[in-house]
Amino acid sequence: MRLSLLPKFFAFTCAVALAPVASAADMQFSTVPYTGDPTCGDSCPRLMQATGQITKATPQEFLQFARQQIQKPGLINVLLIHSPGGSVNASMTFGRVIRKLGTVVVVARAMDPRMAAAAPSRRGNLGNPRFVSGTCASACVYALAGGAKRVVPPESRVAVHRMAGNVGQIDPATREYQSLQIYAGNSEINALSGYIQQMGVNPALVGMAEAVPHEEARVLTPREILKLNLAKPRL
Repeated sequence: MRLSLLPKFFAFTCAVALAPVASAADMQFSTVPYTGDPTCGDSCPRLMQATGQITKATPQEFLQFARQQIQKPGLINVLLIHSPGGSVNASMTFGRVIRKLGTVVVVARAMDPRMAAAAPSRRGNLGNPRFVSGTCASACVYALAGGAKRVVPPESRVAVHRMAGNVGQIDPATREYQSLQIYAGNSEINALSGYIQQMGVNPALVGMAEAVPHEEARVLTPREILKLNLAKPRL
């Protein structure tokens, strides 16, 4: 997988608009062109992209996807991620797969080709706004931590909140189904903190997230992201 284009890639300027994650569909993987040069043919440089919710199946699906793409020419070992979160356990496994592959993770998205064609050119290394800001929220942050290098451009968002899950049960009094929200205990929090530390990120990230109600979200500032060693604004 080609890494020679990385310095140029990370100098890009994201679009100012902070579009929300479009849906909570299960995470999908694809490759997106790095440049608009059609003359490179089948060897055109490509980046990997992940969008959607992280599920139990996500880590294995990404591993299979990456192995397939490695066999094709032009792949750059960079994963663009745009996700509302999902399963914390799956996100940690996903992060470990990302780290094992040595993949760089960037919170960003590829712009729709039709929008890119209509957008005005930008001066700089890319020459046009081919990539736009992304969002990595909730459990996605723990997958981001697995990146061999992690980049959050200034216009992208990283948001955290308390871990929670839903458990269904029948109310013995009314015989009606109830959905109850449960929160992580000390063992789960300790396991997550240990994982975060293994990834080279300050485990204070977990405490910061757990202090935010699950129904809310705290968007980390660029300064906080740097202080936690979660990511840098560029490579």
